[in-house]
Amino acid sequence: MTIAEQQPIIAGRALHRLILSPDDQTTIQGGLIFFHGQGDFIDRYPPLLKPFVRAGYQCILTDLPGHGRSPGTRGDVPSITLVNELLQSSLAQLTGPIILTGHSMGGLLALHYLLKFPERFSAAWVSSPLLDPMRQAQPWMRRVLPFVSKIFPWLTLSTGVRSEDCGDFAEDSARHAQEIKPLYHSRISLGWGRTLRDTADQVRAQFQNLHPDIPILFTQGSSDPICPAEILSERLQKLPENQITYQEIPDALHEPFSGSRQEEFLNLLDHWIKQGVEASRPRKLS
Repeated sequence: MTIAEQQPIIAGRALHRLILSPDDQTTIQGGLIFFHGQGDFIDRYPPLLKPFVRAGYQCILTDLPGHGRSPGTRGDVPSITLVNELLQSSLAQLTGPIILTGHSMGGLLALHYLLKFPERFSAAWVSSPLLDPMRQAQPWMRRVLPFVSKIFPWLTLSTGVRSEDCGDFAEDSARHAQEIKPLYHSRISLGWGRTLRDTADQVRAQFQNLHPDIPILFTQGSSDPICPAEILSERLQKLPENQITYQEIPDALHEPFSGSRQEEFLNLLDHWIKQGVEASRPRKLS
């Protein structure tokens, strides 16, 4: 796997982007677009996407404004329009079938675009999707957000998310403290919070319209305190027969792919790629 860095200009902003490409001897089978979570950043995800790269998928990951190495006020993504342009920019760089992926907030965005443009994507992996962004908000915040966010959209608040809610980082605690932790943050602007709430409402209303012929893998920690498993599982139970795979990781938190569980999780992704994505790919007649 080779990793290249870019600084695409999206809506007038220079963002941090990574391109993961298969080795020269691997035939390109398609592309993959990954959306990170709120307060998250892309530099930590290349190891997790290795199964896709090995299978021949070129992967594009981009830090949203105010996240990771992209400049901007921490937690303040200006608008969903910018994310739309980011998606189109990523699609323009990829060829072949496209897999759409995302974790947490990124999982919500992936579902949003999967429902909006089902013809553009051949498969999707959705990790611990943020289906209820207002769940952790105080009651007063739920009431005043529609009004205050219009006046002070740039104002940021704490999300309340802690690293201990996410997963097991014991194995790489030294690296986590020195390299990874400074790139995290726990902020969100009122304007972006309102956008996520509205996006989640749209996804909830359209959830039953997930395309039945698109292979989708949902992964979820059973003990996730941020995006509880029951929210996702209850919605999936209402769907008709389709190509959805739901994998709930016992006792795992918000990031079931972190720390000591990562190797097990990589095997899970590898199996799904072979059994779900590649099995559904049209075969050329000999």
